[in-house]
Amino acid sequence: MDRLIKEQLESLLHDTTASKRLGRRILNLAGFLSPSEQPEHIREQLSRLSRLVVQQDAFDALLEPVSLMARSTANFTDLQAIQSMIASLEAARKSIESTEDINFAELIGWLVNQAQVRKIIKIKPIDVPV
Repeated sequence: MDRLIKEQLESLLHDTTASKRLGRRILNLAGFLSPSEQPEHIREQLSRLSRLVVQQDAFDALLEPVSLMARSTANFTDLQAIQSMIASLEAARKSIESTEDINFAELIGWLVNQAQVRKIIKIKPIDVPV
């Protein structure tokens, strides 16, 4: 299991994909690495991130049928209806959008620290010039 966690952490640090995938990875790793009691600020960040991922999934589920219909429709009347639905989807997206900030750097740093405490990874100390 430690090997898988290490691989996932390394993958997380190399990952430059969309925030939804990054969010899922952070949540999964937090579940594996989390001690029984998380610091309050980390628990709040993870809760915000979890809500954001769920909201993104819900929005994607709403958007998929509209996208399929937009690709298959050719007449102008239907395009106007699609534009109206897209405007409604945009309003829905804004209403479910998380207004609270999520500090990905703080969460990743906490995950790396937890992995280091559990001796899954080793991090070389930074040499500070004197």
